[in-house]
Amino acid sequence: MKKFKIQDSRFKTEEKFKTPESRFKMEKRFKIQDSKFLWMSGLAFTILIMVVAGCGKAKSGSEVLQQAPYVIALSQPGGSVQGSLYAISPTTGTVQTLPLKVGAIPNSMLLDGTNLYVVNAGDATISVISITETASSIYMTNNGMIQLPSASYPEYITVTTANGIEKGYVALNGTNQVAVLNMDKDTVLSYINIPSYKTWDPSFESHPWGISMVNGKVMVANNGADYAAFSYIAPSMVSVIDPSTDALLTPVTTTTGINLQAVAPLTTTGFAVISSGNYGTVGGYAELFDGSSNETAAIPLSGAGTGIAISTTGIGYIASGSIVGYDEINTNTGKFITTTDLPGPSGFNLTSIKFAPDGTLWATDWQDNMVFEINPATNTVIKTFKLLESAQDIVFVY
Repeated sequence: MKKFKIQDSRFKTEEKFKTPESRFKMEKRFKIQDSKFLWMSGLAFTILIMVVAGCGKAKSGSEVLQQAPYVIALSQPGGSVQGSLYAISPTTGTVQTLPLKVGAIPNSMLLDGTNLYVVNAGDATISVISITETASSIYMTNNGMIQLPSASYPEYITVTTANGIEKGYVALNGTNQVAVLNMDKDTVLSYINIPSYKTWDPSFESHPWGISMVNGKVMVANNGADYAAFSYIAPSMVSVIDPSTDALLTPVTTTTGINLQAVAPLTTTGFAVISSGNYGTVGGYAELFDGSSNETAAIPLSGAGTGIAISTTGIGYIASGSIVGYDEINTNTGKFITTTDLPGPSGFNLTSIKFAPDGTLWATDWQDNMVFEINPATNTVIKTFKLLESAQDIVFVY
């Protein structure tokens, strides 16, 4: 059985909003951030997707996808409605709805070995979908769910191996914790409490959001919000966890950005922290840190940053939740490059942005139910794909 390679990509989802205030109210429940790439190399092959219930009997509605490459897209309908999966063919431009439902308000996906994990904020679960391959087919089987605490609102997940155990770390925005999973058994090992940087004011909580592995440590980007007062902690905090002991280490504080959304490793030993600001007086930033966690640059963004995809040459593409497109920065020099607009009815609320194995850049637009395939060399749209529901995240099979 083939084990699929994990790829870091990324990062986030937000609820539709008309004003900064209404978006702020929804933010605690409805957002996204750390996903992974599912991909395969080789010639085109026939893909058979089977959906199997927990009892082991196949559901009706099995799909046969006739060619690779393709992209699996995750949709987030909102409310208590279960999310959906779509199969997109970059070659033909077709979009097919797959007969496989996940949990409510899904935020992000991660492929680990032969399991695809879908993090669902609405019902505090992680859907586990096993993926196996034969000579001519790929089978996707619903393999149950991991239950997390009620109202914990899980957002993103990252994985690593420590002490011979493959472990997953899930940011729980609602309970100010990180859940630690045994990825081999799909069980919860423990919970790590994430304290607020502003310990003297209990109204401000940490609210973990984005999470990623950086230099062998688990890094957690915290919203740091007082949701009732529509306010964010300044400076903001990135929590750091040692996966060998699950102990909290000295946190990293930002000098400028508030309402942190994502943290991602750079092509060097450093890392980037992306923030959204307060959707009013403070804008989004991309803050760069070296391998010793010293901040080297704070780059203003055109809008509210939600996630980042970084090329092998160090160019960062930052999705925005409040402009019609994405920003481009040079993480080597700490300089802003340009802003690229994307077409759409509103062009509002990009939830994830990441590279496919062939080097194309992909972005999801939650507001307009759209997925974009982009040429990063020219910042032009190659193809646009329309879903029936809000586009939240993507993984790749090539």
